Amino acid sequence: MLSKSCWWKTALAASLSVAAWGGTFGQVVSIGGQAADLALDPTRGVLYIANFTANTIQVMTLGTNVIQTSISVPAQPSAIALSPDGRFLVVASYGNAAAPASSSNALTIIDLTNNNQGLTFAFGSPPLGVAFGIDGLALVVTTTDFLLLDPTSGTTQELSTISGLVANTLPQPPASFPTNIVAASVAASGDGTMIYGLGNTLVFGYNVTTQALSAKLYTASPPLGPRAVSVSQDGSYFTAGWALKDPYFYNISQFPNPSGSLNVGTTAIDSVHNVIYAQIPAATTSTTTGTTGTGTTTTTTNGPPILQIVASDNLTVENQINLPENFAGKSILSSDGSVLYGISDSGVMVLPVGALSHAPEVTATQQDLVFRGNFCDRSVATQTLTVVDPGGNNTAFTISSNVTGLNVSPASGVTPATITVMVDPNAFASQQGTVQASLQIQSAQAVNVPQAVRVLINSQQPAQRGAFIDIPGTLVDILPDPAQDRFYILRQDQNEVLVFDGTNNTQIATLRTGNTPKGMAITFDQQYLLVGSDNSQYVNVFALATLQPVQPVRMYNGDYVQSLASASNAILAVTRDALGGSPVVHSIDLTTNSSSILPSLGVFQNQVNLNSVMVASSNGASIFMAGVDGSTWLYDANSATFTVSRKDFTALSGAYAASNFNQYVVENYLLDSSLVSSGQLGTSGGSPSGFAFVDQNGYLTSAVAPSGGGQSTAPGTITQFNLASPGGASLATPMVEAPLLGTTGAMFTRTIAPLYGRNSIINLTVSGFTVLPWSYAAAVAPPAISSVVNAADFTSGIAPGGLISVFGTQLSPINLATSEIPLPTALANSCLTVNGAPVPILFVSPNQINAQMPFEAIGDVTVILQTPGGTSNNYNLQVLSDAPSVFMSGTAGPQTDLPTIVRSDDNLLVTNSNPVHRDSNEYLVIYLTGLGQTNPAVADGLPGPSTPLAIAVTAPTVTLGGVSLPVTYYGLAPGEVGVYQINVKVASSVPTGLSVPLVISQGSYSTSLSLRVVQ
Repeated sequence: MLSKSCWWKTALAASLSVAAWGGTFGQVVSIGGQAADLALDPTRGVLYIANFTANTIQVMTLGTNVIQTSISVPAQPSAIALSPDGRFLVVASYGNAAAPASSSNALTIIDLTNNNQGLTFAFGSPPLGVAFGIDGLALVVTTTDFLLLDPTSGTTQELSTISGLVANTLPQPPASFPTNIVAASVAASGDGTMIYGLGNTLVFGYNVTTQALSAKLYTASPPLGPRAVSVSQDGSYFTAGWALKDPYFYNISQFPNPSGSLNVGTTAIDSVHNVIYAQIPAATTSTTTGTTGTGTTTTTTNGPPILQIVASDNLTVENQINLPENFAGKSILSSDGSVLYGISDSGVMVLPVGALSHAPEVTATQQDLVFRGNFCDRSVATQTLTVVDPGGNNTAFTISSNVTGLNVSPASGVTPATITVMVDPNAFASQQGTVQASLQIQSAQAVNVPQAVRVLINSQQPAQRGAFIDIPGTLVDILPDPAQDRFYILRQDQNEVLVFDGTNNTQIATLRTGNTPKGMAITFDQQYLLVGSDNSQYVNVFALATLQPVQPVRMYNGDYVQSLASASNAILAVTRDALGGSPVVHSIDLTTNSSSILPSLGVFQNQVNLNSVMVASSNGASIFMAGVDGSTWLYDANSATFTVSRKDFTALSGAYAASNFNQYVVENYLLDSSLVSSGQLGTSGGSPSGFAFVDQNGYLTSAVAPSGGGQSTAPGTITQFNLASPGGASLATPMVEAPLLGTTGAMFTRTIAPLYGRNSIINLTVSGFTVLPWSYAAAVAPPAISSVVNAADFTSGIAPGGLISVFGTQLSPINLATSEIPLPTALANSCLTVNGAPVPILFVSPNQINAQMPFEAIGDVTVILQTPGGTSNNYNLQVLSDAPSVFMSGTAGPQTDLPTIVRSDDNLLVTNSNPVHRDSNEYLVIYLTGLGQTNPAVADGLPGPSTPLAIAVTAPTVTLGGVSLPVTYYGLAPGEVGVYQINVKVASSVPTGLSVPLVISQGSYSTSLSLRVVQ
């Protein structure tokens, strides 16, 4: 067997011999039959393969992945297991022949230490699986009982019986697979303490230490395929087909939209790296119309063979790998997690997953690119996209755009590569919202499935209000915190809640949920955030005080929560029935972390539409429920029951909300306390997306739905209504982009969140979320600039490429910072120009804007700010070629406004308590702005490069206490926009003192400050 130091080189070479021509990962080993089970024997360096159709156990050498020998068995080997001491290989033979033939069900114990001598016992019932526990006994599962086998003595002990299981008889129709015939899988945990198994209608768990057996009959639609079981190292969770289960057989999470094929796919848990390797083919449905035109035929097929690497807690996809063929049953990992062996169509597939990081892959470093067109700049905009191979390989790829006006150069390359992405804003001028385009990346060499890059192209006009913030992924719900300026966004594709600080709209936390989260609710006591998921039988619960998960709620019957709401005396949830029955309403109890199905909904049956949503009034008095079938319901907290059930509409979708004044909104209908429509709210010709009650006012957002479906490329609209006076609506105001619209299966949308402090209104929109100031509809006064200074020490010295701060009034309606690269030239409807050229902006607020002075600006320049309120006065200033200014923004404990000078010894700021030492080994890093133009030149709005470094054209000099300090670097700080750094070595001759002057000079400009210096 290969040593651990070099095994991956051989394995990777084998995998790349396939990947080089097919872009796939892994080696296929054909066995001349069809495999049913595997057992890994690392001590002997072999893999045992149960060749079901050849009645043999084939032995593959791990070092070469070659079948060297085989062991004959009496009948079809359906399951095999190796004893913990490596002495015995137990083989279960499935010989359930139909009459008049005689059955040959059997169990064979092969002594691997005695020339593979075997002892065979006939079984009356077909064996379904076998696995060893840490105690050296094998659990044998048949269609009638659970048996414990002692391989040393050959004796068995019955643990329990099974009734109601029906086994397939042999022979089976042609093209039947072992997993379809046996339809069972059994596996043990890595530590041997737990054994789990799965059959057509039975799932069980066996605790080896206590010899306690638990089992459960189940139904599943589609079937629990692939028919493979994998168990975590400690047995605390396991996979069974497309489900990730806990020891109580509840689904922690499950793979969405599985095909249910028993013979396609696999799962293997890697507890060390907290991932699961899984091929769970998704169902794809095609419809064909007959030649007579009288009917249609619908078929469901499996997609291409792709291995997903998913998180072990909620199955979030982390990577996707192309396979040479389909897996077809159980897989096992080597003990160090480096190699995956799995049953496949040809026999066995070997994947050196530990060496995957060395295989050719292609990925873009950015998920999204955002182009913000603005009324200051209509020139072609460019950004760079970096395409890399995470393993450092030189992998060829191509990249292409899906829309006219979006171009890339070059269109092909070899990793690592920098692609220039160009957008002509004039091609999108007629679409004044946000167009979603994509860049498709393909590679014939890469083993992974490259993800497309989303490109967001916005053409905001002066009248459109708000500023959008990009969030990649699928966003499905938003909630404001009822007690603080914070809001929560549900990102479905990554199974997480994103938590944002509403004072600056920056993300502060990420909360992991179950798979495919659908809705959120905050408990009436404002203590907990609840999240229901479409592919988890648990409701996730998070403490709002700490933003930490607490014990989740296990839903009764294993139902799946679609929507939930919390009133003053009840937490209710609409659920999808795990057994395939009608959707119902549950009551959730956080004290017991459980739920129960309500016996009825007042005088009405507890039977609701699957696509129903719930929302509670903020005073806890009621919960409003609506379904896409046009039904509406009302739960009254005072009477603790449902008091209204109506169906006045043929269909409903879009917005939904509940007020504290017995008013409710669904779609654009305003309903009274009996859920009778009292009128319709104007939507400016669009589809309603979100509604929020604020006291007796309401805010409705809408967007024009494209004819072909999808999200709108037109601007969205927000309208304020005075609901105390029927028909009292303020003027509809256009938004920077459209709010999200419903999609098939998720027709209701909650997209608006007025924040607690009433400073802003957050909207889920096409790009992520859009921030509107509370007074978004108020008349906006023109901006006025009062001063422009450098952003480091707020003095007048400004140089090309340096950071500046613009002070004044009405500079922006909101506070907003950006981390987009390159920096945008318009932010929150504010765009700044210098001599007519747009300026990259980092931050805007009503009284201050931080930006970068363009590298081309020098001498006398004119600064102008444009906002929806108008154009500012001209502000004239002089830009010097060099103007070094040290940032005075450092903090150290309670000390603030410190110069950003860092000691190399401890990587901490220089302070009076951490002074400069006049030592031959002491170096200082000075962070500043204003060193001017660089070589190589760096484009405006882009960070300083690390290779090569961008060195300032004019060298500065630095003295400390009058003593010249050797300068070892002067130029842009790598990764920072407009921030420079000077590295100096402290001379041993500098004077000591509490206030020693540090002087930085460049050209004719100098700046000084004082530092403490000690011996």
